[in-house]
Amino acid sequence: MIVSRRPHLLPLAAHWDGLALRVTSTLLMLVIGTSGCASHRPAQLQLEHPARALPLRNSEGALSLRLLTYNIWGLPSWMTGARSGRYPQIARELERLDPDIVLLQEAWTAKARKSAPATGSWWVARAAGQRTFFQQNGLITLSKFPIIGGKFYPFLRAAFPDRLVSKGILKTTICLPGGSILNVWNVHLQEGGPPAVRHSQVQELVYRVQAAEDGQVADLVGGDFNCTPESPHYRELEQALGPTVYGLGGEKPFVTWNKLSAKPGAGQTLDYVFVREHQALQSVQAFARVAFAGPTPAQQLSDHLGVEAVVNLRLGAGLAALDGPPLQPAPMRVDVFLPSSYEGENAQETILGMGRPEARALGVAAGISAKLR
Repeated sequence: MIVSRRPHLLPLAAHWDGLALRVTSTLLMLVIGTSGCASHRPAQLQLEHPARALPLRNSEGALSLRLLTYNIWGLPSWMTGARSGRYPQIARELERLDPDIVLLQEAWTAKARKSAPATGSWWVARAAGQRTFFQQNGLITLSKFPIIGGKFYPFLRAAFPDRLVSKGILKTTICLPGGSILNVWNVHLQEGGPPAVRHSQVQELVYRVQAAEDGQVADLVGGDFNCTPESPHYRELEQALGPTVYGLGGEKPFVTWNKLSAKPGAGQTLDYVFVREHQALQSVQAFARVAFAGPTPAQQLSDHLGVEAVVNLRLGAGLAALDGPPLQPAPMRVDVFLPSSYEGENAQETILGMGRPEARALGVAAGISAKLR
C-alpha cells in the first residue's frame, strides 16, 4: 500500500530527509576516512607568488599591519547545509578589505580554497602534499609581503573526528617593509574531544613559537583556538604567547562563532590573534573589530565571524633588519615512539627538521618519548 505524505507535513519531511542524507553521508565519509592515515611529519610550504611584488620601503622603525583571521566553514555543503556560492563571495570581501595578512581555516576542499583571492596581490602559502581530503589541514596564509620561509607542523595528538584530517600549525616567515622579519602562525586547535588532547596541542604550539629563532621582531599567532577566554587553555596561551589584539586595544572579546543563531548567548569567542614580542620594541598597539558579519546571522558566509586587526609595532633603537632569509640548521631524523595506549596511531612516526633538545622538549610536551639518531 502506498501512503502519501500530508501536504502540511511536506516541509518537515523534507527537512528530516535532508538531515538524514547529511548524517548518512557524513558517516560514510568517516568510515572511509578511517582507512586513511594522517601524517605527523612536518611539511614544506607550497607557495604561490603574487603577480606583482610590493617594494620594500623604509618604514623608519614603525610597522603598521592589517591582519584578518577567518574560519570559512569549508566542509562540503551536504555536511553543513550551507548555501552554495559562499567562497567567491568570501574572496571578493577579502579583496575589498585588502588586509596585509590573511589567515584562513577550514579550507578543506578545492572549492573552499577559492576563498583565497586569485588576483595576484598576495603571496599564498599552504602545506605541500595534501593530495586527499583526509590529508588536508585546511590552513591557508596570504601575505602582501614576501614569504621567505616556513613549514606546516601537524599536531601529534588529535581526537575523533579531527583525527581524520591533519590539523596543526602553519608557520610563515615574512619579510616586512624595511627588511624586518615577522613570524606568522596560522592555527586550528581540536574541536571538542578530551581536554587533554587540546592541552597537548596548546603545548605543541607554545613550544613551536618559543623555539623559533628566525631573527623575527615579533610573532603573530592567530586562528581558531576552539577555547573561550574563560578556559584554562586560553589562559595558558595568553601567558605563553602574550596579549591578544582584544587586550592590547582595551576591548572585550566579541563573539566569533554564533552557530548562525541570533539568540542571545548563542555565540562564543573562539578566534584570536596573540602578539608576542621577540625583540625589544618601543611600543606595541593593536585594536580589533568584527569582519564578515552578515545583515543577519542566517546571511553570514560562515558559522564563524572574522577578526580584523591592526597591529602597530614600533621598533626599538638599534634593531637591525636582516638582509636576507635566516640560516636554518640542518635537519635531523628523530623517531618518535608513541605509547601503546595512544589512540589507534602507528607505533612510530618521524619528525624532520628538529635538533636534539627541541625533540626532547616536544616529546615531553606531547606526552611521548623520542629516540634520536
